[in-house]
Amino acid sequence: MLSKDSLRSTFSGKPAEYYEVQTFRDEGFERSRCPKCGKFFWSAGGAETCGDSSCEPYSFFGERERADYVQTWKKFEKFFADNGHASVPRYPVICRWRDDLYFTIASIVDFMRLEQGQVVFEYPENPLVVPQMCLRFNDIPNVGVTGRHNSCFMMAGQHAFNYPKAGYWKDRCIELNYGFMTKAMGIPKKELRYVEDVWAMPDLSSFGPCIETYANGLEIVNSVFMQYRKTGGDSFSELDVKVIDVGWGFERVVWHLSGTPTAYDAVFGPVVPDLVRRSGIRHDAGLFLKYAKLSGSLDMDLHQDLSKVKRGIADQLQVSVQELDEKLYPLQAIYAVADHARTLSFALADGGLPSNLGGGYNLRVVLRRALGFIEEFGLPFSLPEVVGMHARYLAPLFPELEECLPGMQEVLEEEEARYRLTLGKSRRTVVELVRKSPEIRLDELKLLYESKGITPELVQRIASEEGVDVRIPSDFYASLTETHVFHEPEGKPLFDPGGLGKTIELYYNNPYQYESEARVVSVQGNAVVLDKTLFYPEGGGQSFDTGSLFAEGKERKVLEVQKVGRVIFHVLDDASGIKPNANARMAVDAKRRRALMRHHTATHIIVACARKLLGKQVWQAGARKDEDKAHIDLTFHRKISDSELHGIERLANQTVLEDHKVRIKPLERGDAEQRYGFTLYQGGGAPGRVVRVVEIMGDKEYLDAEACAGLHVSSTGEVGLIKIMREERIQDGVSRLVFTAGDNAVEFVQAQEKLLRDSASILRVSPQQLPEATARFFEEWKERGKRVGELEDEIASVYARDVLASASVSGVTKRLLGIDAGLLQKVAVKLMAAKNVAVMLANREGDVVVVVSPEMKGRFSAVKVLNDALAEFGGSGGGSETFARGKTRKEVSF
Repeated sequence: MLSKDSLRSTFSGKPAEYYEVQTFRDEGFERSRCPKCGKFFWSAGGAETCGDSSCEPYSFFGERERADYVQTWKKFEKFFADNGHASVPRYPVICRWRDDLYFTIASIVDFMRLEQGQVVFEYPENPLVVPQMCLRFNDIPNVGVTGRHNSCFMMAGQHAFNYPKAGYWKDRCIELNYGFMTKAMGIPKKELRYVEDVWAMPDLSSFGPCIETYANGLEIVNSVFMQYRKTGGDSFSELDVKVIDVGWGFERVVWHLSGTPTAYDAVFGPVVPDLVRRSGIRHDAGLFLKYAKLSGSLDMDLHQDLSKVKRGIADQLQVSVQELDEKLYPLQAIYAVADHARTLSFALADGGLPSNLGGGYNLRVVLRRALGFIEEFGLPFSLPEVVGMHARYLAPLFPELEECLPGMQEVLEEEEARYRLTLGKSRRTVVELVRKSPEIRLDELKLLYESKGITPELVQRIASEEGVDVRIPSDFYASLTETHVFHEPEGKPLFDPGGLGKTIELYYNNPYQYESEARVVSVQGNAVVLDKTLFYPEGGGQSFDTGSLFAEGKERKVLEVQKVGRVIFHVLDDASGIKPNANARMAVDAKRRRALMRHHTATHIIVACARKLLGKQVWQAGARKDEDKAHIDLTFHRKISDSELHGIERLANQTVLEDHKVRIKPLERGDAEQRYGFTLYQGGGAPGRVVRVVEIMGDKEYLDAEACAGLHVSSTGEVGLIKIMREERIQDGVSRLVFTAGDNAVEFVQAQEKLLRDSASILRVSPQQLPEATARFFEEWKERGKRVGELEDEIASVYARDVLASASVSGVTKRLLGIDAGLLQKVAVKLMAAKNVAVMLANREGDVVVVVSPEMKGRFSAVKVLNDALAEFGGSGGGSETFARGKTRKEVSF
């Protein structure tokens, strides 16, 4: 069976066909096999090992001028521009154009689109380079520790598409690779290793050989040649379109040029030195350099125990684990904070939000890990400060970070406030847990993090203070984040479209047409497929059309319309007697259609107004458009205030009054992305090569443009009044605005006005006086309630004295009182202050309370007395030795 392992064997068996390139021949590179890991590699200096850091230590450290991150990109960009490549701006790290991904995890993802479940490529230039920032969360425990791992990194993408018609192939790819390495980076060719490997999609729909380039123990770039696809069994064939996918580890380029002990010291510019200076941390430079050289062989992956890794480091450095922690851990914490802050900078600037769901979950993981380090070591700076430092340093390359800084800092301050709210309780929780058992399970660690925000590092530190050695599973963070990288696919469709052709969608030709003729193609139960239809199927959050279908001499009600693939199914109240090829007449419910169109256009208007008022961090997270009302789910880090809601509503209605044209424009996807950017995908990625863009025009430029398959009115004036009915916080980081438009909005406002008038009439005041009158009545009600409480307290004292007057000193006193449960409880509270009493009180409704004073505990137990009563009268309850209460099923009698 075809697999990556079998492909490695196949490809390595024919190196001249799959790996050898002209540069190897011209420069005297020869093929060898690494005696340590067994990989095949090419070198020009008679190297013994493949160059991987697990096979040989780093050897590029040294005292030299540090390379600047921004200037190094300019050097990279110029090299490839001089060699025929266009440079394109980075794409967002939040992957809006792919419904199956939350984050941009590699530069090639920029150009991948899904069409009918198949990956196709959409690229603005060919060949090109792109400074693509990527987010990955599978290496979080390594970040700050190994010296080379990041949760946010630039994959400097070098891509060429559509070979052999365009682009270039292996020889030119490695020629450019070798040229940049030796000329731009100044690496002697004898220090280069080119290691053979295989790249493949999980389903082997695309795969090919790849060549990893190493220098001095460091992998710098991976050149992937997308060349083949699986055709069945062990066979494969060449792709029609071949792609060069080169991912330069840009942080490693900068690191190698700088020669610093860790990548963090090089790639974050002035950020790390400033954080170290402000923290006052002092570290043993000699020990740290030795550690850095060894760290290349360390990787806290899923197969390693963190404590075992730490002991291995300490043994090699001939120090204790405790000494290693004391000398290195604070500095590693600063590295992690710097990395995580940069991750959050790009994610927040591109519209991501920390939350407990989806991709936002992973953002909150790194955010709380960073806050945990700041708290643990008492670092004298905040996360928003570090984000600001990154934004200012990277402004020449990524100016959008600094532009988005105010909104980002507001989000971070809100998150930090939430974190600190739970932090005080965290220490007590962990202490109680480790005292109970020193072995903390993975599920307990997850619960601590997810419910209280307690990071495993904090657990370990607090446990250490308690003299307990807690081991953190190496896959802890991976287990948290792995389910929040990819979107879950949709479930199985309700109908089977197999063998049926595409249904012609007449509703797109003229959404104001409500009647037409069609022919029946297929019948599945009560569902009918027509050759063409006016009925809009449910999709994109818009509800389906309803109406009537006249067929076989009978009117049938269309109850529901669904689209599966390219086929549209009409669910009828009765499909009996309908045969394929029968003629049918369609009649769409025009009133419902117009209401749905108004609500869909109103949705676009509200999103645009919310982004204008609240900022670019607002994105659509879901929507629903029904006949009577609609809702839009917006990502936002806090509850939207009433004044902000009023502002959105005012802007929306101003847009309606201005009566802007709504245009539907089918555009090639690449052209649409270049023109509108990725706000185009507010409602999710577009599945086809042609994108249907709904554009709301303005005076000089468009107000809103989105890829949308829904039906819309022809101008904003047709929407009518837009009324936001309420805001709901439906989940962490998402607010739902429920609204209505047109006639429905007028009816809603009229109903609210009637409610206001009726309420005012009941209180015998004018509507304008209603707030003042309501406040006055509320205060009077509170005062009356307070007085009632005082009277009940006095009554309870009377009952308590009466019970005590007849209380037995040798047994349990039982009294049946004609009072409610609340007053019964108050009487019991009064009795708890008495001495030498054991009393059971009950009422006719079955409420029971038992009080046993401490002096009587040796003779009586409140909970046992209650249980005896419950055994006799049925019911449930519980309590302690001195107090218990319950409810019986039968009426109590003493």
